[in-house]
Amino acid sequence: MPVKSRLRFMVISVFCCLIFSQVKAQVKKRNPRHRKTDNQVLDLNSHLSDSILREAEIKDTTVPYMVNKIETYSFGLNRAENFLDHGADTTGMLGSLSGLERRLNYFHNRLNRNDNPMNLRSLNTAYVMLGEARETLEDWDQSLTVYIAHLNNTHQQIRLVKHDSSLLNDSLNIILRGQMSAVYSRSLSLDSILHNSTIKINTLRNRVSINLLLVKDLQSEITDRRQVVTRAIWEQEEAPFFKSCATDYDSTLSEVVQDGLVRSGRVIRIFMSSTWDTRSINLGIWLLLLIWFLITGHLVRKKTEREHIIHNLTFLNKSAVLSSLLLLVTYGPFLYVSAPAAYVHLNELFRLLLLSILLSPYLSKRGKAAWISLAVIWTVFAIDDILLDSAYGERWGLMAVGIFLAVICIWLLRMNTIVFKNLENPRARKWVLAFTLTQILFSIGCNLAGRVTISKLLAFSSIDSLVLAGTLNVCCTILIDAVYLQSEVFQNRFFAFLQFVDLKNKMRRVLWVVAVFVWILSILRNLMLYDRVSSIIFYFINEPRTIGSFTFSYASGILFILIIWISSVLSQFVNFFFDERHNPGPQKKTRLGSIALLVRIGIWTSGFLIAVAAAGIPINKISILIGALGVGIGFGLQNLVNNLVSGIIIAFERPIQIGDIIEIGGKTGTVQEIGVRSSQINNGEGANIIVPNGDLLSQQLINWTVHNRNKRVKILISVAYHSDFRKARELILEELNKNEKIMRDPKPAVTVDNFANNAVNYEVKFWVPDMSDTGTIRNELMLEIMDAFLKNAIVII
Repeated sequence: MPVKSRLRFMVISVFCCLIFSQVKAQVKKRNPRHRKTDNQVLDLNSHLSDSILREAEIKDTTVPYMVNKIETYSFGLNRAENFLDHGADTTGMLGSLSGLERRLNYFHNRLNRNDNPMNLRSLNTAYVMLGEARETLEDWDQSLTVYIAHLNNTHQQIRLVKHDSSLLNDSLNIILRGQMSAVYSRSLSLDSILHNSTIKINTLRNRVSINLLLVKDLQSEITDRRQVVTRAIWEQEEAPFFKSCATDYDSTLSEVVQDGLVRSGRVIRIFMSSTWDTRSINLGIWLLLLIWFLITGHLVRKKTEREHIIHNLTFLNKSAVLSSLLLLVTYGPFLYVSAPAAYVHLNELFRLLLLSILLSPYLSKRGKAAWISLAVIWTVFAIDDILLDSAYGERWGLMAVGIFLAVICIWLLRMNTIVFKNLENPRARKWVLAFTLTQILFSIGCNLAGRVTISKLLAFSSIDSLVLAGTLNVCCTILIDAVYLQSEVFQNRFFAFLQFVDLKNKMRRVLWVVAVFVWILSILRNLMLYDRVSSIIFYFINEPRTIGSFTFSYASGILFILIIWISSVLSQFVNFFFDERHNPGPQKKTRLGSIALLVRIGIWTSGFLIAVAAAGIPINKISILIGALGVGIGFGLQNLVNNLVSGIIIAFERPIQIGDIIEIGGKTGTVQEIGVRSSQINNGEGANIIVPNGDLLSQQLINWTVHNRNKRVKILISVAYHSDFRKARELILEELNKNEKIMRDPKPAVTVDNFANNAVNYEVKFWVPDMSDTGTIRNELMLEIMDAFLKNAIVII
């Protein structure tokens, strides 16, 4: 029976009992003895009614509460099931972990072999691969830690449902009891599943942690062994060259080469599978370069002067794809933190092939022979560099190829052989050849003395430094070609009137600074000196130094100077791209000069602020510097500051612009450049007048082209009295109207100026649209008037 029906039945029963007792009291006479009994009955009935009401009220509030609890528990259990369904995918992790454990066991067993210890190249390769494994294990450990935390949190919520005793209450109706029973059963099932999942995940995490500790131990041991091998690199490792024999070595040359290539292939596959993020960045940069090259080349080929433009190119006119790929394989490997030698050499092999294709049209016959020889030498030394064990034939090959390289270097130095045709000979050619010859001679000497490791390092470094120098030269030329194409594409806009020679001279200095830095960095890596040299340099420049109360380091100063230098380079390029002084024709008025000035000021200001922030210079020190500048301004820098501020005012107000014809201080000329401190004016006679910006604002300035370039021209013509002067005036007007270069509004005018002693003086006034054409139009008009006067017998005096 429902609760409300039971309640209604009991209330009606109590009410009937009360009525019955009252009727009985009226029929019978009241007996004083039974008064107390009646009161007790009434009290009992009242208590019974109240208890029934309270029980019904409790049940009425329990039902909604339990319904809400069931809904909350069901939602939590659904989230737990979804979490388990979309949890960590440990299948791939388990498969990768098994292979990683095998590699770690191999490294561990290889390190413990005393009969055939690992050489420096093997140790470096192992360290790089262990670094990749460590990064992978750390990522796994972090993801598993986060997953276990979520797993424990979910488990606690399920156990809360499992231990809720209210779900076992059977006093409620059947439907509600069924729902509570279902929720409770689900909690028991999920609790069991979560318990098993927690055990599996914790077991997997323990395996990952154990392997991570093993990787750290192996890296520490390899670091110690590398230090030992590096210190002993100058010591004799094997017998001297002429005292060695084949029985001193365990393997033949073919076996060592085969084993080295197989291991290198395995190392390359492992490294490539774990560095797709960096490789994706390289591919993205390459696609941007390729799109840039293709678009600019396509736009240039639409121009009428395309043959002249393409003639100035060196490599981009051959192949934009190969040029962009060469840039990728030259600078791309420097984005990797630590790449194994096998991967680096594979990348350098592609670089050598691309370089050979691009250089082949420019090589002479002797140059092709020399280049093919250098390519073969590079390949031999690269293969020798990845060998993990020594062989008797390896030493003989190292000696023979080293002598061959030395002969080629001497031949190129002494004979001054023409290697390139129709291509500028690199200025650093002799220096690079001399450096290569020095390294290979040291390599030969070390091989003779039995110091095989240093001999191999010097051998590959010698040939690679030579090939890399040529590669960097070609890369610089490709970038110059690309910027030149860009300038020609936008010739009518920002890049007007650029000259290819000026572009090469301005870009080459900056590009060669970068090229020299990359070249030195590659040599240090080839010689295994990068870590040691970089640690020494960083320690030296980061060491705090104190002068009085001021503490500084060389690193902050170098960083400050570097950022200021980059700002200077960017400012120069902005000035060059907006510069119109290279225009051989008439100077057109443009606002690009003011824009360039604002951009340059912005670059300098931003560069200074970034340099101050990057160098870590305190603000109070800057305030001291500003105070010192204030004192300097007060004593002797007023003019400098005045000119700088005037330059900023000119940039915003634009009283003059590049291409304006102005007159100041009795000097007239065309504005060529608006600088930060001063401006340049071309007087039209080949001289540039340097005018401080302060004078442009303080002195009286006449700007002939502030609104337009129109100019009124006046010519005086004297006609003899005996000539028909009215006919002369008509002829002059006729010639004015015939000339299409003369403006029709305002109309040309011919008036009588005065009467001279023997002639009538006419004043001819007309307007030209561009004042730079004044001389040409005036000359043409006067010649036409003279011809007309001669035909009509009019005499000019």
